[in-house]
Amino acid sequence: MNEPQLYRPGGPVPDRPAPDPYGLVQQPLSGSVELAAERGPVVHVPGAYGGFVAVRREDLPTIHAPVPVRSGVDPHAQRLAAKGLLSAGTGVGAYFAAGAVAIVVDSLVKALVAGAVAAGVALFPGRRGGGDTYITHHHVSNRWWGKSSTTIRNR
Repeated sequence: MNEPQLYRPGGPVPDRPAPDPYGLVQQPLSGSVELAAERGPVVHVPGAYGGFVAVRREDLPTIHAPVPVRSGVDPHAQRLAAKGLLSAGTGVGAYFAAGAVAIVVDSLVKALVAGAVAAGVALFPGRRGGGDTYITHHHVSNRWWGKSSTTIRNR
């Protein structure tokens, strides 16, 4: 049974063995095989229908476009530096403005408290003149079983 069966025309066709996915690499169904080492570096360029097409680098035109040389600092770097200076200046200005507002509010509160004290002294003279002064002493003595007695003495 382990021997291969011979094919006889008109006879039954023996079952084919299942393909081995880990065996030798199968050849493509159409076209030729092109190895990556043989084709060289590939560049993807936009195609006519919106996709990208792989083109060998040696097939591209070799005309070098002149690159304009700019003198000075990069404009993007200038804008970035200007934004940083603007934000730093804004932060420092806000700090000094908040300090000035705090000084003004503190001075206003001190002036209002001083005015309230002056008005209180002017309107309520207190007990400067002659009059009777009463001192009241409350004496509480606690006794057994929760009984308390209170004595009030005026002088």
